[in-house]
Amino acid sequence: MKIELVDKKRESGDAVTFIFKSKTPIEWKAGQFLFYTLPHQNPDERGVTRYFTNSASPFEKNIHITTRISSKCSSFKNRLSRMKIGSTIEATDPDGDFTIDDPRKNFVFLSGGIGITPYRSILLDLDHKSIPVSAVLLYANSDNNFLFKEELETLAIKHPSFRIRYFVSPKHIEKEDIQRAIDEIGDEPMIYVSGPEPMTEAFEKLLKEDIRLPENRIRLDFFPGYGIIRQ
Repeated sequence: MKIELVDKKRESGDAVTFIFKSKTPIEWKAGQFLFYTLPHQNPDERGVTRYFTNSASPFEKNIHITTRISSKCSSFKNRLSRMKIGSTIEATDPDGDFTIDDPRKNFVFLSGGIGITPYRSILLDLDHKSIPVSAVLLYANSDNNFLFKEELETLAIKHPSFRIRYFVSPKHIEKEDIQRAIDEIGDEPMIYVSGPEPMTEAFEKLLKEDIRLPENRIRLDFFPGYGIIRQ
């Protein structure tokens, strides 16, 4: 399907949100992603197709691609950044299982950098549905430009059982931080991990082998093309 660029929003640091509208209604679950195809000249080795989490919550109706745009970004992102309002991009139907099956559960969310995008969708969706948010968010970033910080802290004020812990490099999320969050939220929480692929792989290993969590309590979502946040 073709979706139309209707707005661009500058976020913190070098992040930008591209807002797309579809002529036909699109339904998705908070936390899902879409594949996008954007033909352009001289594509790099990753080609003309990418997938991005939809950082928008379903009630917002439009699709949001939130990504970092820098002078060293990929050919796809370079072309995306130059799109004019009113131009279109080809997209697939939403997909992915980085979603909330039972909102009554407790959660520990681990985020590295741009990996915060599915959590924005998930948290705003719970709030919009008037479902209490019972979660601890451990949010690591390379600097103090935490994406969506104002929105997240507004949610933390509305939901006393939602807490945020920030980690600025060289400080990292360690095993002790995760265990403390698990103990704090209690009731065998679900653990979600979203960030660069090396980070999600490292945390998957830590959660399974060191903290000894069963696989059915772990959800992973990685972002290709980004360096490691944790190490």
